[in-house]
Amino acid sequence: MKNSNKDLVYVSVVEDKDKFRNVFKFIINNAAGLKCISAYEDCESAIAGLIDDNPDVILMDIELGEGKLSGIEAVKILKEKLPKTDIIMLTIYDDYNEYVYKALCAGANGYLTKDTSPENLIESIKQVYNGGAPMSPAIAKKVVAAFNTTKNEESILTEQEKKVLTLVSEDKVDKEIADMLSISRETVRFHFKNIYGKLHVHSKHGAVAKAIINKLL
Repeated sequence: MKNSNKDLVYVSVVEDKDKFRNVFKFIINNAAGLKCISAYEDCESAIAGLIDDNPDVILMDIELGEGKLSGIEAVKILKEKLPKTDIIMLTIYDDYNEYVYKALCAGANGYLTKDTSPENLIESIKQVYNGGAPMSPAIAKKVVAAFNTTKNEESILTEQEKKVLTLVSEDKVDKEIADMLSISRETVRFHFKNIYGKLHVHSKHGAVAKAIINKLL
């Protein structure tokens, strides 16, 4: 399904729990500017369907039930098949663990916990669609700590990126960060894209990736 309506963001959900899947669908379909065009309960059916759906944003459960493919493996496949589609990982854990790190390395564009508020979920979908990279405050703290332990030149954060992450860890939103740093919201989003890009770099450097995972567990 090609989105020809620039005022409407098409979203697909991949979640094996009926409760969460239905809640996410309800929130999305009752939000201005968003539409849930499909929902799947496993990776196998999701991959087959999403290629035809061609959504703008995918909400992907990282802890999918038993199956041939994990949520992380699905991200890798979907980013190859749908490079323009953004993927936000969802988890019940408010912790940056090995699975979340691997998902981000696989190409995920953001990370949220399932207990995030409806308002934050909606804002995060719109944020990633507009070039941002949503990250919860608790995760931002862990990412700052992890980057501080790495030596790889490609993975070192700039001072501005560190400031942005620090403010996110203090529960500041894009607009507040932009005002406090005297930059535009677009620049804030640009910094997050760079930060996630540097996380992806780690997947190509085994020693660095291992060090970060050990730090974050």
